[in-house]
Amino acid sequence: MIREQIIQSRDHDPHFAWRTTEVLRIENLSDIVFALALGILVSAGSTIRTFSDLTGYLISIIPIAAGFAMLVSIWNDHFLFFRRYALADGRIIVLNTALLLLILYIAYPLRFVFDSLFGFILMQAGQTDRIIEMEVGYRESGIILAFFSAGFGAIYLTIALMYARTLSLAAELGLSAKEKVLTRRTLYVHFARIAASLIVVVLASFTPLNGFAGFALTLIWPFAAVAGALTPLPRDSDSAAAND
Repeated sequence: MIREQIIQSRDHDPHFAWRTTEVLRIENLSDIVFALALGILVSAGSTIRTFSDLTGYLISIIPIAAGFAMLVSIWNDHFLFFRRYALADGRIIVLNTALLLLILYIAYPLRFVFDSLFGFILMQAGQTDRIIEMEVGYRESGIILAFFSAGFGAIYLTIALMYARTLSLAAELGLSAKEKVLTRRTLYVHFARIAASLIVVVLASFTPLNGFAGFALTLIWPFAAVAGALTPLPRDSDSAAAND
């Protein structure tokens, strides 16, 4: 009872009625995999044996934090899905299993991408040791970014397919008119992430931009804004009339 009151008072999903506040078994497994990926992100690198190794590790908190934030963002999307729909049929289990594999797949590339970016920033300040040690040139930066972006896009393709599944079961799940629109909007936002990821893959692989193509990921925000404009939420009165 107390937990439900806290959830309602601190609701960060105000337009959606959560269909469960309990942790499903599929979420337990997923949380373990996310924790493993976060651990890989933090601990990836050489073993600390010297003071120089330690200082290098401490400085690496900057790229670690960036990668950590990205993985937690994906985890939050996963968390919202199961709170909103509490759906765990055969198709969702298969898609979720694929998602977990992809999460583990991008953990090392994610760390490497942000380490490379941090090394490039340090190089602009005259410190070239980090980027030289990583053996990353412009061409190599494009290759690793393409692999990462492909994995990132595949992750959101999987989540998008999960949302598409919920739309096909909207009547069985009892989704209101507003919830259907919000589900469709979320689906479009995931499509925006997929599109931006594909653009990065193409630019990083086939143009001289190489690693600089990563800035194309900022297209996610205007794409998402368009998705929101295309799916305005109905007014409460309209939603109630539709449900009747």
